[in-house]
Amino acid sequence: MRYHVIDYWRTPASTFPRTAVGEWAVTTQRREPGLYPMQDVGAFYYLPDAIDLTVISEGQRVWFTDEPRQMYALAEVGLFRARGRVIVGGLGLGLIQHFLALNRNVTHVLTIERAPEVVSLVWPYVRSEKLHIGDFYEVLPELASQGYVADTIITDFIFGYQTDETWQELKRQQEFCRYYFPEAQFLEHGFQRQLDAEVVNRELPPSSLVPPETMFAQVKIVR
Repeated sequence: MRYHVIDYWRTPASTFPRTAVGEWAVTTQRREPGLYPMQDVGAFYYLPDAIDLTVISEGQRVWFTDEPRQMYALAEVGLFRARGRVIVGGLGLGLIQHFLALNRNVTHVLTIERAPEVVSLVWPYVRSEKLHIGDFYEVLPELASQGYVADTIITDFIFGYQTDETWQELKRQQEFCRYYFPEAQFLEHGFQRQLDAEVVNRELPPSSLVPPETMFAQVKIVR
């Protein structure tokens, strides 16, 4: 079994102020010691000690955390897969934008976020170029009609884990994006390997199992 021992955990979101705007809030969540599955890479991570995670939530619904499994998957998409002019659907904690800013193959990033509260809580601390407040499904057709050029579209606003229902929702997103931007690649960190397998029927190299230094985590690989 493949797993990483994580001795220390810190992300760009770790220093965000813990505060609330309306029903939305950035808070701290404790992750207890133990073995946890990674996201979409067929491996696990082990915490010998508890770590603090940064969480953004709407009421009782947690939309995103900076837990290790999310960060490794985001790194693969943002650092190694995205290219050119990128549209990101969903701001979350601004972590995919962090990795995109470090990707030399990315030339421009536009983030679309529907909730002004999330923008108030997160955007001041995000490394990104441009923000459009609005509904992704309304903004994307507008951009296409204006001749906007996109090489990569990344969505990150599906709520829930990898189930048949969320997979079908993701496929609808993919077809929607392809309709308006047929030349752009479509990426989604939680399902990227399934998307790749569907297209090329092969498994990608496990690049996300190699933690980039920019993740601010001291990670020891154990086999």
